[in-house]
Amino acid sequence: DQTKEDSSQIIAKDTLDIERLKIEQGKDSIIQQKIAEVMKNPVKSSYEFKDGLLYKLMIMREGCNTKKKLIYLPSSMINDLLQVYHSDPLSGHFGVQRTYLKIKNKYWWPNVKQSITQYIQSCLPCQQYNISRSKKPGRLQPIPPPEGPFQLIGMDYCGPFKQTPRGNKYVLCLTDYFTRWVVAAAVPDCSAQTTAEALFNEFIC
Repeated sequence: DQTKEDSSQIIAKDTLDIERLKIEQGKDSIIQQKIAEVMKNPVKSSYEFKDGLLYKLMIMREGCNTKKKLIYLPSSMINDLLQVYHSDPLSGHFGVQRTYLKIKNKYWWPNVKQSITQYIQSCLPCQQYNISRSKKPGRLQPIPPPEGPFQLIGMDYCGPFKQTPRGNKYVLCLTDYFTRWVVAAAVPDCSAQTTAEALFNEFIC
């Protein structure tokens, strides 16, 4: 159909349809306003108008003053571009970040990431078949009851509280699961070393 034909013209082995870009930029009122500003004061502008096409000048790496020219994509071509970079069978329906990384070195328009996010959120195949890449939380497992004292100990911290004259800000609570005996120890911090020392001094010895 016409939409697929138009989108296929955007990129063919990373070659842009420059003529269509010029036509669509010419129809975009915001881009035309930017072109007028550049023509009026090109030195102080963060845009460049060259060979009938408007570019956005961007510093791509921190600490590097060299600016890269990115084609200012007219709003009428955003969906077509995202279709090629996200929905095309060769594009893999990647997520927001990976789609953005593929686009950011070639094209620019206001709120690029927002446009990508909205497009992917409305992508039907992604909503139907997208598999979560994060590990699912595990199920809670019951802890077998101990058969005698000091076989199973629970530890928990309370705080931070107002610092005491001895420099303590936390309370370490140690509980014997069998007898329910509780020992509370004031400690200065929640580090592993402090926890081990408190466990040894207050509970074991």
